[in-house]
Amino acid sequence: MGPTGRLGADAVALDELATEMSAAADWLRSMRWNRMSPLDRALGEWEGPDAAAVMQMLAGIAAVRRRMATTLDEDASRLRRAAIEQRRASRADPATAVLTDRAGDGGRLVQRVGERAATTVVILVPGASTDRGDRSRLRADARRVWVNITEQVDRSESVAVLSWLGYDPPDTVIGAIDVAAAEEGAADLVAEVAALRLSGAQRVVVVGHSYGGVVAGRAILHGLDADAVVQLGSPGLGAPGVAERASASGIELHAARAVGDPIGAVAGRLPGLYGDDGLGRGAVIDGVDILATSGHGHSSYLANDELLVQLAKIVAGSGRTIGSGRRDGA
Repeated sequence: MGPTGRLGADAVALDELATEMSAAADWLRSMRWNRMSPLDRALGEWEGPDAAAVMQMLAGIAAVRRRMATTLDEDASRLRRAAIEQRRASRADPATAVLTDRAGDGGRLVQRVGERAATTVVILVPGASTDRGDRSRLRADARRVWVNITEQVDRSESVAVLSWLGYDPPDTVIGAIDVAAAEEGAADLVAEVAALRLSGAQRVVVVGHSYGGVVAGRAILHGLDADAVVQLGSPGLGAPGVAERASASGIELHAARAVGDPIGAVAGRLPGLYGDDGLGRGAVIDGVDILATSGHGHSSYLANDELLVQLAKIVAGSGRTIGSGRRDGA
């Protein structure tokens, strides 16, 4: 610990140094000897062994500049990663609490990571085959999301992430063809968000994964009072008319599907059950912002850094269009 009482590196200083190094790398790449007057004029009509020697020397200098630029870029990337890790290491572990843990009738489990009366709340809604036995994984997902969000939001805001198994998901993927559980879960989710609003939540973002995305979409039709809904690897928007109702209610819709996610084989094939497929990679759907993800498969969304950064920006409210797609027909 130094005289200022701070442990570890200064993450802001690391970011600033990384920016300076990247700028220096760009400057080195932009240099061209044949643009350097009067050298270009001097070499224009010069011939002979001396001219060849100078040309060779300049080529060597250019190669050195390229290597230096590459090294600067690599070091800048290391500094940025170090800044991220420093922020994570410097942040105290968030408070955790189990709000609901009930067996029977499929069981219910709601866990909170973060402050009790938070002004910014994220609700993670898991999908089919999730049960109370998954509590450790669900809590780890919530903590990971909380860490990334708190790097983006204003420090004056309090943040909580709820792992919300407040409904009874289908036990199997085949069982997910039945949307009755989604309808029941949607009604319960609407009630949960309403209670959060009464307790002082100012921004609420619902993140539904897989069948949980169907629950979130149908909740919009039931009057969900959320600021944004994010659907990850969902078979559709949830039901017919979700995008239109979200637009009318002022709810942002964001969606992502990873490469190799088998849910893509189902998406759009059962619109009467799951609604339109607004989740294809690179798709352009009115009212839906398509998020980029470098993840693969169906179960790694909340472990993908690229997606988590975009999610944090959505939660922070930093612009309606976050991802690589379009929304509102723009």
